[in-house]
Amino acid sequence: MFKTRSSVVHWLWTNNPFYFISAFLMLYAVRATYGQLEIGAINCWVMMGVLAAYTTLLALVGISIVRWGGVWDDARSILLLLLLMFLAVSVSADDLFVQMESTTGAAALLGIGLAFSTIVLVCVLRGAGIRLGRAFLIPFFLFLALFYITPWWCSPELHPRSSSTLDWTIFLFPQVAALLCLTLLPAVRRGKEYFANNGTPWSWPVFPWVAFGVIAIAVILRSYALTLTFSQTGPIWSSPEVREGIVLDTIWRPYFIAPFLLAVLLLVLEGALAHGNQRLARNVMQIAPLLLPLAWPFANTLASAEFASRVSNTIGSQVWLMLLMLIAFYGWGTFRRAPLSGYGLLGCTMLLTWVGPSTTTLDTFVMQPLPMIAAGVMLAAIGLYRAWTPMVLAATCIVTTGVWFAIPQYGFRTTLCYHAILATSIVVGLNYRDWWALALRQVTAVWLPISAVIILVTPVAAEVPLPWRFLYVSIMAATCAICAMVCQSRIYWGGFAGTTTVLGYGFASLGFRTATSVVGWQAITAFSWSVGSLIIAAMISAYKARWLTPLAIASWSTGPGPVPGHEVPRELPGSTEPDQPSA
Repeated sequence: MFKTRSSVVHWLWTNNPFYFISAFLMLYAVRATYGQLEIGAINCWVMMGVLAAYTTLLALVGISIVRWGGVWDDARSILLLLLLMFLAVSVSADDLFVQMESTTGAAALLGIGLAFSTIVLVCVLRGAGIRLGRAFLIPFFLFLALFYITPWWCSPELHPRSSSTLDWTIFLFPQVAALLCLTLLPAVRRGKEYFANNGTPWSWPVFPWVAFGVIAIAVILRSYALTLTFSQTGPIWSSPEVREGIVLDTIWRPYFIAPFLLAVLLLVLEGALAHGNQRLARNVMQIAPLLLPLAWPFANTLASAEFASRVSNTIGSQVWLMLLMLIAFYGWGTFRRAPLSGYGLLGCTMLLTWVGPSTTTLDTFVMQPLPMIAAGVMLAAIGLYRAWTPMVLAATCIVTTGVWFAIPQYGFRTTLCYHAILATSIVVGLNYRDWWALALRQVTAVWLPISAVIILVTPVAAEVPLPWRFLYVSIMAATCAICAMVCQSRIYWGGFAGTTTVLGYGFASLGFRTATSVVGWQAITAFSWSVGSLIIAAMISAYKARWLTPLAIASWSTGPGPVPGHEVPRELPGSTEPDQPSA
């Protein structure tokens, strides 16, 4: 028991959570005050002043414990709390901006709040001896300005506008925050060396990126809070008599922050690539597609569905816009040679085949062949670059499928797609030397004669004029011969023999039908058998004259004696064995 009590005391002594407890109790006190007073009776200047005074006191404590105590562990907590209080001060100004009708007073409030946060931050950094570069400070002040400017700009009293326009203004807040994230790219690329000798014992990347992690969380919460303050669709309280139960039905949905989260992932990716952390870069590429479900406008209420419909009708569906952003993200990753970026780019491009500007439900999926063709071309480029035969073949199938849907339903559509796959198979089989390429050679060597048979014999090509069919078979035969000479393949010579046989059969059939129509069937039949018999007789005579190899016919002989004209001598030349004595 005593040991447990000692460990608890040690944890409290080491982590000192009382700064966080104090700050959260202060924020809770402000929130409770808003719940007890009438909205018109709330003196927001007092509330803002209380938060500012507490923030100043917290800053002084932080400077003191670092300057004269060297307690950096507690100072880290104080700096994070200061950042939180800066944001709380900006949020406390929402009601002031809502109630104000004077642009002068609003501008003064905006300037005072922003100046106060800036001065306190600079004093804390200087007082504690913390050194941060401009690549870090400039984005921080930009985010701080965004938090103060947004409620001033959204105030319906200061900037009268329709409710529809106000909703668009609120929607733009996280999008602007996403753009501000990109201002951190120089700091991310400089890496740990840029933050070396910063005057603190804190290690990188905990310092200073934890602070921007807090800002990222604040952007998400602030985006939702703005819809509560300026875009209410009903009463603020579910029970006005007891002032309990805040109505949460707003236009906000996760697609509001999806671009901002993608910008954060881009920063993480750049940091991973700058420091050669391939594992982290790979994880980022795998996580990025999870933003697509966030972009889907699910669980819509009356308010959110109406605004989601306006977004879809004005600039395009949310999932479609997110898909375009992911394509740009993976395209940048491909340019930066990030792992898996090419596959991500390919997959997102393929999704564009079914996701369009009007895709908001499962019933609104579309079929667009151009993205499929583009994805196939990209996959082919990757396959050619890596000399990977299966990827090239898959790309060919994808492109061919896209072409199939892109071409109207004419007769030549099937012919074009069929020969595109055949031509690609021939070219790939000739140019590569892997197992797939060798298999393709065997397949195409059989494929070409089959194509010749289909075009010449089957009823499928009956509408094609006969001279064109003969020309097609001749081209197939020439292709087999060229392939056989290029790769010195016996299988292609076999394909050439098969194709020429089909061609010969075609000419023979044509000649037979032509001659039959002229002299009659019986005469032509007898003539054909006559020619056949003549060929057999000539071959026998050629064999007897030793013009043909003896093995061609000797193997057919079934008699015990030698083949006529090729007697076997009683004694082999060079034999030294004596003759056997007679009985």
